[in-house]
Amino acid sequence: DLNAMVADFHARNVAASFLSARSQQSFHAVNADEQGYVTDFGGKASDYWVNAGFFVLRQDIFDHLRPGEELVEEPFRRLIAERKLLTYQHPGFWRSMDTLKDKFVLDRMYAQGDAPWEVWRQPKVPRGG
Repeated sequence: DLNAMVADFHARNVAASFLSARSQQSFHAVNADEQGYVTDFGGKASDYWVNAGFFVLRQDIFDHLRPGEELVEEPFRRLIAERKLLTYQHPGFWRSMDTLKDKFVLDRMYAQGDAPWEVWRQPKVPRGG
């Protein structure tokens, strides 16, 4: 629910937020406390929460970036130390499509009728039930 992610971000005093998801693929692991504040980021792992690539950022994120740095590595470590980085955990289906192999896997899933990302085709579940 990206609307909930954005609302949660605006309700807190953080500089950045990103969506995290469970993955069986090997990525940088994300650890967070019960409130969603990121406590550690990095280290290759599998079957952990990972950065799912959707971000909500405030303008002051640029105050945390130094010349030549990428967004995720050094700036995120500084934001973690300041408790200014939040993650919104998505418990549903997620899979990266970074390589041609990833595309083939997702194409095969789709061809077999196994496309859990097509949430618009799934039956609606009433709220609260």
